Amino acid sequence: MKRIALLGLVCFALSGCGDDKVISDEMFAGDWKCEVIDYKSTWDKSSFGEFKPTNEKQIKLLSFKYENNSLYLKASEKEDWKAGSLIEEYNNKTTQEEDDFLIDKITKSLKKISNNKFITTYESEIIVKDEKYNSLNEKLKNEATCTRIK
Repeated sequence: MKRIALLGLVCFALSGCGDDKVISDEMFAGDWKCEVIDYKSTWDKSSFGEFKPTNEKQIKLLSFKYENNSLYLKASEKEDWKAGSLIEEYNNKTTQEEDDFLIDKITKSLKKISNNKFITTYESEIIVKDEKYNSLNEKLKNEATCTRIK
């Protein structure tokens, strides 16, 4: 009997833990302040080094509205609203394009910290296939930490 009660208590406790990390476009509705940092990694003979910031932290103000099952974004410096799903755009997947000269790999991710904070990451890696031109190889990362302001 004690085991059943303990099992029930554990299941109850665990059922409340996962809900806070669920992400939907609706959660973004409101105004956000995003701290954006760009990073670059340099090519060192045969691989990339560590990411290093390329600029000071930038502040971006964003507004989202959710209407008719669609998310709309307006940046503070722009007049119009742009439709698009953050969840679909930053889907935690990597895409890769390749031609005779280079390989271009892009990874976009979205992480919900809480209902009032999230992080987006955009990472791009370009590798030139011909070793004579490997000085053109580059790896860039943009990370935005956004906090709800209303």
